[in-house]
Amino acid sequence: MIRGPVIMLLQALVLLALVAGFGAALVGEQLRYVEFRQPIWLLAGFIPMLAPFVRSLIEARPPSLRMARTRTLSRLGRGAAGRLVGLPDALRIAAGVLLAVALARPQSARLLDSVEHEGIDIAMVLDMSESMEIQDLTPNRLEAAKLVLDDFIQRRRRDRIALVAFGATASTVSPLTLDHDVLRALVRRMRLRVIDGTRTAIGAGLGVALNRLDESEAESRVIVLLTDGVHNAGGVDPDTVAQEAAKRDVRIYTVLVGQHGAGSGAGGVDPAQLERIAGVTGGYAYTAEDRDALTSSFQDLLDKLERSAIESSSIRSELFQWLLFPALLFLLLDLVLRNTRLRRFP
Repeated sequence: MIRGPVIMLLQALVLLALVAGFGAALVGEQLRYVEFRQPIWLLAGFIPMLAPFVRSLIEARPPSLRMARTRTLSRLGRGAAGRLVGLPDALRIAAGVLLAVALARPQSARLLDSVEHEGIDIAMVLDMSESMEIQDLTPNRLEAAKLVLDDFIQRRRRDRIALVAFGATASTVSPLTLDHDVLRALVRRMRLRVIDGTRTAIGAGLGVALNRLDESEAESRVIVLLTDGVHNAGGVDPDTVAQEAAKRDVRIYTVLVGQHGAGSGAGGVDPAQLERIAGVTGGYAYTAEDRDALTSSFQDLLDKLERSAIESSSIRSELFQWLLFPALLFLLLDLVLRNTRLRRFP
């Protein structure tokens, strides 16, 4: 009764020894520097090894073939398939052990991956009020702003960037991230009237962006505000937020989108307020009355944002993928054998 599970276990150990030998040949002496981030999962590796013994104790398998004479049965002998009948179970055991070791997160203390970061975190604040639909920029203020914003994100490859949108209220479109492809896709999908654009809450937009930067430990933190410049909503005042940003060493750069005097009411602009907001934080206020001016404003902004010395932090290289591949291979081979040459019949 115990003989079958023992053979399965021995076969599984042989398979694991082959994987270990192949891994040692690939990694070489680096194997000495392997450490486990979550070693508690190594205990789970004993579960698949004990499973055959537990199964043999709780369910005795009835004979599936009856022979009238034992002499006839002894003459038949055991073929190759008979000797490997326990191989599928051995493959499952080996795969289970490999998965348990992978969950323990083996890492190399010597093979390190280097992560580069410029030390600048940027929160982009985009005006989504109805006034951004005015067509004094081609095709309108919002679409022109989105184009230069997309180019800006593409050029700041090593900076973490967050995106905040505001109209009558403000909300986070994306937290600080290095996944610029996703961020650019979010920018392209932004449309007017997705949020309430009947008012322009510049103070709320700056406040949400400042809160996003509270999560940052970067040396330099920057807010870039794109708006038509008229704060006409209730709530927090933009100048108050600017003063708080100055206390937290966060600089605000403002970009005034639109022509001074174009339109009236919600469509007007207020360059003086944006200059105050930028000045109190040590930032700079830009005015973009046309598409070329908007592009050159962002180019100048790119030049003004200092690049801190690149901080290279090293993280331990993950090795779990080297265990997942053979585990999946064993499970696939188990599936094939159970349904072909080593298929069992009741």
